[in-house]
Amino acid sequence: MGILLKNNEKSVEIGYLTFGIIRQEIAKSYNKKVGELYLKLYNPLFKGYSKEENKFFNDNLPKYIDIFLFHSDCDGYFSKTSVKNIYKELVKLNPKFKNENIKNKYSEILEIFKQGERIDLY
Repeated sequence: MGILLKNNEKSVEIGYLTFGIIRQEIAKSYNKKVGELYLKLYNPLFKGYSKEENKFFNDNLPKYIDIFLFHSDCDGYFSKTSVKNIYKELVKLNPKFKNENIKNKYSEILEIFKQGERIDLY
């Protein structure tokens, strides 16, 4: 099982764990503290962010990075406007992937966002 990101011309299949690792690296590459807070989501004992942590995200995370990081990973879609703006934010970042397969999946994700069309998630 995994995630399928699909627009009219291209699709990317990716495992849930790989997608999580990619999002963690995006968060880290944006800002160290954002990365630390975002990593909390992957702790099975996580109960939610504090008011201060939510405020930090609201004050420091660009809208479209926020949409990419916190969007459901099992259904829904990224609108055309979101896709274009997420891509603009992602290309500014330099995430470091230790695993070549994950790096390649991230490249595929960038490519589908670069097309600027609505992306459905399944």
